[in-house]
Amino acid sequence: MGVMKRRVILLSLLLSVLAVMPAMSAVTPGQVTDAEYLMNAGYSQLTAEDVLILKNRANGKAPETLYSRDQNGFVRGWKAFWGYLDPSRDEFDRVHHNIQPSPAFSDL
Repeated sequence: MGVMKRRVILLSLLLSVLAVMPAMSAVTPGQVTDAEYLMNAGYSQLTAEDVLILKNRANGKAPETLYSRDQNGFVRGWKAFWGYLDPSRDEFDRVHHNIQPSPAFSDL
């Protein structure tokens, strides 16, 4: 058997092994639902935050936000007052909260 024929057989064997070898670049569900991954994939911060909150709820953890919503006391008070008068407003604190089976003062 000639040297050239051995090289061709070895090269074809190597190429067939590489073609059959599975790609090991799988993405896990934990990585797909990561906030940074979602924002890099083109989703908005709000969508990434909703996915994070839903994932924490499913795992029994407290809901957390991606970024802080620091507001001064006047703005917080005005929003609380207006939210009390207008229950149709979907404010973040009203929509994403831990549901308790018994009524409480904070339900007002």
